[in-house]
Amino acid sequence: MMPHRAYRRVSPEVRQAAVAQVLSLTGTLSSESEACRMVADQIGVHSNSVRNWVRAAEGPSLERMDATALRRKVALLQQQLAAAAEMNRTLAETLNETRRQT
Repeated sequence: MMPHRAYRRVSPEVRQAAVAQVLSLTGTLSSESEACRMVADQIGVHSNSVRNWVRAAEGPSLERMDATALRRKVALLQQQLAAAAEMNRTLAETLNETRRQT
């Protein structure tokens, strides 16, 4: 029979600090996994726990989204693209008009 594991409770503040530390270390270390291991060792939890906190902080990735969520994301991106295209058109017209006046 395997012994019962007692998992340590970690406050939300410590989790946030751990995520921030992983994100800052990821650029300087060889991988995110290495950063998770280092931070996990510092706070006394398993590296998978830290990795899960990082994933949760990042929000849902495209691989984990369902079809409905992906459609909503695409619709939002299309709206943002249309708004950016309209702003670009307006700025180009204003620039052309300014050039004609000078």
